[in-house]
Amino acid sequence: MPGAVARKTFGKRSVILALSAFAAGTLPITILVAMPSDTSQLVQNIATGLFMAVFLLAAPLAHITGVVFGIMALACSDDSRSLGLLGIILNGLSVMAGLGVLAAMASTIGAFT
Repeated sequence: MPGAVARKTFGKRSVILALSAFAAGTLPITILVAMPSDTSQLVQNIATGLFMAVFLLAAPLAHITGVVFGIMALACSDDSRSLGLLGIILNGLSVMAGLGVLAAMASTIGAFT
């Protein structure tokens, strides 16, 4: 349509990124929990690598991008501010929880040396 203005969807994208990162995180956790203890070393290494790729790379990038999209939704006048705020909250809580887990892991390093 001529003259139609496309509505921005940064808020919607922010919430979708948060939910998809949560969903993507369930797969490696499920694999690690459901894996029998007599599984071969190769399969255990692949499962651990998948876990690390999701939780150390993909999920943090998705959540940080979601926070940025949420901020952009708040700044745009033709975007859903409520979805932007929800995206900021969901993604921000995940980033803070990840940093908390990372800090807890770092504090236990001395126990293994």
